[in-house]
Amino acid sequence: MTGVFSFIDDEESLSKLCEQLESSKWLAVDTEFERVSTYYPELCLVQVSNGDTTAVIDPITIVDIAPLLNLLYEPSITKVLHSAHQDLEIFFNIRESVPTPLFDTQLAAPLLGYAQGVGYGNLVNAVLNIELEKGHARADWKRRPLTEDMLRYAADDVIYLGKLYEVFVEKLKSIKDQTSLNEKLAKLVKVETYKPEPNLMWNKMFAAKKMKGRQLDVVKRLAAWRELTARQRNRPRKWILTDYALIEIAKQLPEDKAALLKIDKVGEKTVSRYGDNLLNLLHDN
Repeated sequence: MTGVFSFIDDEESLSKLCEQLESSKWLAVDTEFERVSTYYPELCLVQVSNGDTTAVIDPITIVDIAPLLNLLYEPSITKVLHSAHQDLEIFFNIRESVPTPLFDTQLAAPLLGYAQGVGYGNLVNAVLNIELEKGHARADWKRRPLTEDMLRYAADDVIYLGKLYEVFVEKLKSIKDQTSLNEKLAKLVKVETYKPEPNLMWNKMFAAKKMKGRQLDVVKRLAAWRELTARQRNRPRKWILTDYALIEIAKQLPEDKAALLKIDKVGEKTVSRYGDNLLNLLHDN
């Protein structure tokens, strides 16, 4: 059964909460976000707990979340997350850096004999023998009002995360070599983790690694252009151009818009909006 938590949806309550938590040694942190139609994730909820106080914070209704950000970026407090990358990306997009110091229970789990990449629910079950509700894993966190069940589900994500952390900290005292964990945690702090170099984005496509010569050169240009365009328009990469279409364009090297239109997965909207850009990238020597 879940513990007691507060729902914070106004600035006054947020300021009081942050004052209450500012002397914490650690904070379990989680977020709920939406990323269906955007490049950048849209923050919908932030959950925090120090083991005694748990709160679910609504950044949609609270205009100024500066007190929360100041709390999370306080260097005397260890921020505890599970599979931290996507949560940290949200804060990176706000402040161009991530909150530190960090601890990631998913990254620490293999050192203690648990599976690599273990999910939060499975880890809570394995370590604490508690089965979490799964009903809201794919909920629409942008909708308001949020139901009580949704809020309880969100609160559970940090209530048991804090308990995991306390167990892990004790168990890790007997692990002398924590180099691999420290290296992975260090990577979570690096800028390039959240803002990848556009010129290297072609590396993420398996098919691109088999290409050579002019075709490979075109793939590199297209992938970099797509990445920058997705960021500028705040749309998913695949909405700009799918991987399949990108590879096919590089293979076929169309000479004009009519030829571009004949390529599978390249529609009229794509050609109308980006045709000139694509052709310039293909034939710019």
